[in-house]
Amino acid sequence: MDSFLVSAHGRPAPVARVGMRARLAGASLCAVLACAGGGATAAPGKVLESQQRYAPTAAQLALVEQYRGAPLEDFSEAVFDAGKTDMPYRLLAPARPVAGERYPLVVFFHSSGGIGDDNLKPMTAFTRLWAAPDVRRSFPAYVVVPQTRDRSANYINDTHGLRVSQPGAPLADVLALVDELMRSHPIDPARVYALGFSMGASAAMDAAVARPGLFAAMVALSGVPPERSLARSVAHVPTWLVHGDYDQENAYVGTQVWAEELAAAGGRPRFITYVGMDHRVPPQLFTDGAWRQWLFEQRKPR
Repeated sequence: MDSFLVSAHGRPAPVARVGMRARLAGASLCAVLACAGGGATAAPGKVLESQQRYAPTAAQLALVEQYRGAPLEDFSEAVFDAGKTDMPYRLLAPARPVAGERYPLVVFFHSSGGIGDDNLKPMTAFTRLWAAPDVRRSFPAYVVVPQTRDRSANYINDTHGLRVSQPGAPLADVLALVDELMRSHPIDPARVYALGFSMGASAAMDAAVARPGLFAAMVALSGVPPERSLARSVAHVPTWLVHGDYDQENAYVGTQVWAEELAAAGGRPRFITYVGMDHRVPPQLFTDGAWRQWLFEQRKPR
């Protein structure tokens, strides 16, 4: 479930290494990735890896609380007829759409705390952030937040004893909704992005495996990746991974392995470790726009 409170841990845990090198301890996310223009890029077959100590400021924590209570009127409510079931969802449209323009679509996959049918539980602070005036102005897009009635990703252990994700039944409905929105709205098919935390990050990665030609890029926070052999099918999808090395819910090592497998298959994944952070969305991401800028710079080849 979503969590934003400061970790109670007093010092960073030892970080398990799976072939990772050149960590940049203590650097800010912006400095590590060079905020201007989305920053450095990894060479094919390499992981662009960095560390940031989990130390949110009082101002960042206050901003999270501000977004948590932000109004929802800009997110329209709707229900998608998925055949056997109806799926609630919310849709944020560009604030000032221009006739004839096509816009990106951000698909927000909610965590397990969002499961239900009230069209409200998925609307966390991290979701509501997209309706902030400055964010809408800088990143005009459609943002869809589907709500599944059951898990969108399920977990099993692989042959290495590592927990991996498999698509839950509702994931097909989410992808059908995406297809419908692309037919009915002025969406740029070259700029469909996946974003998720926890189960939502797992579902985002599973969705990319299921539809490797759909997404232009993804940002996955603290998820459980698919079975490692599947990395080759999505290595071409620009991927930004975020995980805390204190995470006791979804193992940090799983993201390490996935990053290495993506790189081994020719990908260029980015991997940010938050040292001392457990299972949560880093409040730093609310004030650091580098990841959004990077996301919106990605396009599928024509």
